[in-house]
Amino acid sequence: MKENTRLFRYDGRDVLALPADRDEFATLLNWLGDIARALNMSDGVRKQLMVAADEIFTNIAMHGYPEEEGTMEISVKFDETDRCLALTFTDSGIPFDPLEATEPDLDRPPEEREIGGLGIFLVRRFMDSVEYRRENDRNVLVLRKMIPTADGSHEKR
Repeated sequence: MKENTRLFRYDGRDVLALPADRDEFATLLNWLGDIARALNMSDGVRKQLMVAADEIFTNIAMHGYPEEEGTMEISVKFDETDRCLALTFTDSGIPFDPLEATEPDLDRPPEEREIGGLGIFLVRRFMDSVEYRRENDRNVLVLRKMIPTADGSHEKR
């Protein structure tokens, strides 16, 4: 890990491990709220991060383990120099690259659109970058978000 990178720990651990169960999202939400306060995030940036985390968490919980119970691990790193937060979700569920999902046709009325895809669309719009890879039979999804300083710049002062 780079010298200027801060790893946020949850209860003394490098990763937050949770059952892939929608009811467990509150734990992640509370942790991300603590991180948002620690980084002095604006409300807008915090809300974008929460929506993206909710979408990814929900997709893993609802679709990653259709026939069995599973877990997911979440880690959060912050590059102090670049002011970039990396939120990483790792699970051993069904292989799925959300970046291959077709974007919804927003020109069509909601009742005429295909079901699904809007959440991933929002994740891609709210995050500065989204990367997927399959590593050691696990899905690894990294969401990156630039966190401006209090004056709105991305540079560390």
